[in-house]
Amino acid sequence: MVFGLMASDGGGILTQIYQIAMILSFLIFPALIIFGPRLMIWQVTKKLDSALLDLEAFHNDTKAMFLDKLNPDADEAFNEKFRSMKNFQISEPTGLDPAGMVGRLENVLDASEDKFKRFVRRNADTEDEEKLANLNMAFKGVMGTQQIFKVMRHFKELVTKTGNFQLIGITQMMIPIYTELAEAQKGATRAFTDEAPIGDAIGPLVAAKLIEQEPEEVADDIIHSEEQINDQTVHVLKSRGPGARLGKYGNAIDDLADENDLEAIITVDAASKFEGEETGTVNEGVGVMMGGPGVEKSKIEEAAVNQDVPLEGVVIKQSAPEASKPMKKEIYEAYKPAVEKVKEIAEKFDGEVAVIGVGNTCGVKNRKEEVSTVHNRLQKYWKEYEEEDEDDVSHMGLMSAMPGGESSKLEQMAKTFMWNLPR
Repeated sequence: MVFGLMASDGGGILTQIYQIAMILSFLIFPALIIFGPRLMIWQVTKKLDSALLDLEAFHNDTKAMFLDKLNPDADEAFNEKFRSMKNFQISEPTGLDPAGMVGRLENVLDASEDKFKRFVRRNADTEDEEKLANLNMAFKGVMGTQQIFKVMRHFKELVTKTGNFQLIGITQMMIPIYTELAEAQKGATRAFTDEAPIGDAIGPLVAAKLIEQEPEEVADDIIHSEEQINDQTVHVLKSRGPGARLGKYGNAIDDLADENDLEAIITVDAASKFEGEETGTVNEGVGVMMGGPGVEKSKIEEAAVNQDVPLEGVVIKQSAPEASKPMKKEIYEAYKPAVEKVKEIAEKFDGEVAVIGVGNTCGVKNRKEEVSTVHNRLQKYWKEYEEEDEDDVSHMGLMSAMPGGESSKLEQMAKTFMWNLPR
């Protein structure tokens, strides 16, 4: 009887608690409907405010590094021109008529490149060609960080004004990606102004390690050397260093394939890694190992098809930020197995082969003996990397590795944005 009363009383208490909880839930639910979206917008806005402060700091740092090297005593006329140029825009050629798309794209990119070079040359307090090349590339870092800041500010205003939930979700995913991209642009600008190799320079470094003869320039900013390696003729091409250049690989290989009986074309370049892959891993493959807008890649592919030459490739794995920042020790040390891999692939062919060291050749000169001390310029950066968290995740690489869903939309947005960044 007593136990029955206790059970009855206990059940009554539980029932009352349940009823109170139900009443509270009915009261809270409308409040969540009314105030939930506002709370989410407030949260995203706060994140964007914090991100914008970081992005503005990245831009100010890159601008300071660039101006300090370009012209510390600039006048008001220069400042006005500088404000205009750092907001530079490129209009992508129309794709309505695919025929001739590569030529139209090349024309636009060449025009933009010439414009940047003229701006830097007219305002720099140096006439040294290598320093001018570095300043030209550093200026693109300034424009990149400026564009990233403007894009994120744009999305903050849209989120605040529209309260669109899909936009809020996309913006939340964009924050770490664009912050990482801006930080990488800052690191690249620092490397260019300091004349230090970046991760993307591993391709030219591998090529330089194969060059012992005096090379000659055979296309815009592209040098060529005919080497004898293991009793085999190897044509080595790379961007002309040590200034930060890319060059016209396509034109160079087109002429080389016409004049020589090539049995293979081997491209060496940095390649994006997946999370979990070790930085500096060397892999081989087929095809033209080259990123960017695709103009030079298309030309090399066309030359290979016309001459019936197989395309071989060697890649050195690294994340997107690592490719832009000063070269890590793991990437630098990868040149040794990469050189051996190139020789191994070349030996599989009986005749002449061409090796192209693809990438930005900042800080990398043109011959083996000239690049023997490259690591000395990188020592201070390696010490800084040792103090950083090695478990950092590359949000850019992670998003590109995820199939489907919002990540694929975000990746497409990132690609569109990256195309709009001046190269």
